[in-house]
Formats: sequence, structure tokens, C-alpha cells
Amino acid sequence: MSTRISPTLIGQVRDGIRHVCCSACDQSISSGDGHWKDQASVQTTPANQLEGWSASVHPELELRQFACPSCGQLLDSEVALREDPYLYDTVHF
Repeated sequence: MSTRISPTLIGQVRDGIRHVCCSACDQSISSGDGHWKDQASVQTTPANQLEGWSASVHPELELRQFACPSCGQLLDSEVALREDPYLYDTVHF
């Protein structure tokens, strides 16, 4: 049985273990107790290099895009200072 966590993530219990999975390919990203962003593929881009953003944007600001390591579907994105930790979501299912 699957529980929708977000439009791109689902929660599943497999052999008694909770998993956070990609909604596109059903690949387990992490256990339900872990931080799924640590297991995702991550691409970072300096914010001042993004189309539509001006060069006056703080140089340490970056766009982080988290994708499924299996199928490449974009799972989440965030904008943060380069040295900041990931913005973790607490997932309950």
C-alpha cells in the first residue's frame, strides 16, 4: 500500500520497513526514518547564473534540485545559501 507524501514522493512499507519512494518509478530513495534528500541525486546552480535572476543576487545563494537516482524525476528544489544544510522535511506515513 502506498501513501502520497507529495506530488513526487510516496511512502511504502516493504517487508515491515518504511520507505520513501519516487512516485514516477517506485524506486526507494531512503528508509522512512532517514532523510531522503541525502540519498537523492543533487544538482546545484549558483542563483546569479539562473535565467531571470540578476547578477546582484547574493553570490553564495544556490538552487538545489533533488532528483530520483533511478529515473531522474525532479523530486524537490530549494534555494539556500551554499553553506546551509539541506532543508529537511519530516515525513510521516
